[in-house]
Amino acid sequence: MRSKLFAAAISVILTSCQSKPVEQLSYSEMKSLSLDLHKRCWAQGVKSDTPEMNACLQQEFTHESSMRNSNYQARQAMGDALIAGGQGYNQGMRQQPRYTPTTCTSTPSSTWVGGPVRQVRTSCY
Repeated sequence: MRSKLFAAAISVILTSCQSKPVEQLSYSEMKSLSLDLHKRCWAQGVKSDTPEMNACLQQEFTHESSMRNSNYQARQAMGDALIAGGQGYNQGMRQQPRYTPTTCTSTPSSTWVGGPVRQVRTSCY
């Protein structure tokens, strides 16, 4: 019994990570989901081909569908927020003054040619 509950818990955890809403599932993905829903109901002790199984399947499907839609909407909102943040960053970068490199030239000077350097004159532009 404990292993069945553990398997059901793992199944719920794994299916909660699914990225597609139920409406976007292919036929094979929907078939796999249906099998998972049956396994969940069986793990709860519901017998096949009973009104209770139908009620359990409907409840599990409703739960799965709302969870997937909620996860999908949360990911969409997060993506929209990232896009808006990137656009705000780009706009802020465009409004900053442009970087202009500064070039400096240093000229040593001494009292005679080839003598020791006494002073260095630096000019930047």
